[in-house]
Amino acid sequence: MRPAVVVVACLLFGLLGGCASTRSFTYEGPDHVRTGACEQRSPEVFAISGEIDAELAQCVRDNFADTTRELALDTEGGSVEAALDIVEVIQGHDLTMRVEGECNSSCANYFLPLAERIVVEPNAMILLHGSVDPWTIHRWRERKAEFMAMQTGRGRTVEEAETSFQQLLTDAEALIVRQAAFADRHGVRPGWLLYRVPGSRQVVGLSDQPTRAVAILVEERMMRSCLPGVEIAPYQKTLERRWTRSLRRIGLFWVRIAPSGRAACTAD
Repeated sequence: MRPAVVVVACLLFGLLGGCASTRSFTYEGPDHVRTGACEQRSPEVFAISGEIDAELAQCVRDNFADTTRELALDTEGGSVEAALDIVEVIQGHDLTMRVEGECNSSCANYFLPLAERIVVEPNAMILLHGSVDPWTIHRWRERKAEFMAMQTGRGRTVEEAETSFQQLLTDAEALIVRQAAFADRHGVRPGWLLYRVPGSRQVVGLSDQPTRAVAILVEERMMRSCLPGVEIAPYQKTLERRWTRSLRRIGLFWVRIAPSGRAACTAD
């Protein structure tokens, strides 16, 4: 999906629950975005950091070694398309994935389900805010007039705005198909992707989902229920000390990040 068009749509429509945005949802603020980078730290350890985009995907393709056994992650997320491109490189390696800082958005959606084992460092966080789903496209169609007004207000002709809108829908629908193939291939539950259908904000296959939040801070209960085939090193106590039972929780609430609490994926 073309990043510029998608970000405009997400910001305009307030559909952060349905867009894998390149903007961070940490309490540090919405402009906390770093250039993507990758590094083969050793024959066994590969690191991904910063924004997930086409350049980062190419970096992974060029540098990821078949000897890699651990993936170190510190990324606020980014492009769905680029993340799925990276998946094609790293899948099948039975990786330990170590979250060193952030693993948000597309990182959490598409990388973590591929892990053999997940380790969450004491100061780290994992945020989910949704994927590209039918609810998103339906919402965009409902609010097309606002998209058109923004585009023409920026000097584009009606015809150009219409072309951009139709391209947005075409790209999103193609990504839904690609995402579905990924989920089917790797057994990813819809609750993990916060997948919704038109007519309901309720996530398919997720119980007790937090409300009035643009992102969910993933606690151990939710991760274990959504990724049952992955070995998960215990991290709930350190997560609580760092985030949910500290003053930092105020910062999370300020930007509408809610701990997952009792949320859990249900059987398909």
